[in-house]
Amino acid sequence: MMISKELQQLKMAWLAAEEAGDKQAQVALLRDHPDAQDELIDFIAAYRMIGPAAEEVSPLPLTQRAMATALERVFAPQRVAASDLRDLRAKQGLSLVQAARGLRLGVDVWKKFEDGVIELVSLSERQLERLAQFFHISTEQFSGLLIQSQSVPTLDRRQTTQAARSSQQTSLKQSLAEAIEKSAMSKQERQAWLEEA
Repeated sequence: MMISKELQQLKMAWLAAEEAGDKQAQVALLRDHPDAQDELIDFIAAYRMIGPAAEEVSPLPLTQRAMATALERVFAPQRVAASDLRDLRAKQGLSLVQAARGLRLGVDVWKKFEDGVIELVSLSERQLERLAQFFHISTEQFSGLLIQSQSVPTLDRRQTTQAARSSQQTSLKQSLAEAIEKSAMSKQERQAWLEEA
């Protein structure tokens, strides 16, 4: 499988040849890059279906599903090799503060995501999409990393029963709405996130 940057360059070269009407250059791209042929063919099929020459006819449901699958394969988000949300942020070269600011969340709220305190079920589809898009991954990948971020509490043998209870209480799950309400985020930022619920 080809590296996504190289594949994007091939797609752009194919589009340039398409605009120039240079069919030979398009065929040469396919011939000269056999390792990218499958991805390019999917891209070309998707382009033909939605490109400028496509007819303005409502496609059948079967065609719509095929088109969605082709588009997803062509423009799929980057595969991420992170173990949890903290690792994802670090691999993208972001500090805790940079990630929080970029998402327009309080640092405390993003830290709760990384600590696995925020419940996945409390996120709306729009909120999940917003979080995943920020990191250039799919919503499924973000959900998986959030689940991976949920730590299993371990007790030190020297820890007293009272200390163990208080540590368990601090690791209680929260909904995103609860975390936002308890945060020092601005009113506009709170409202923007809560309206997407």
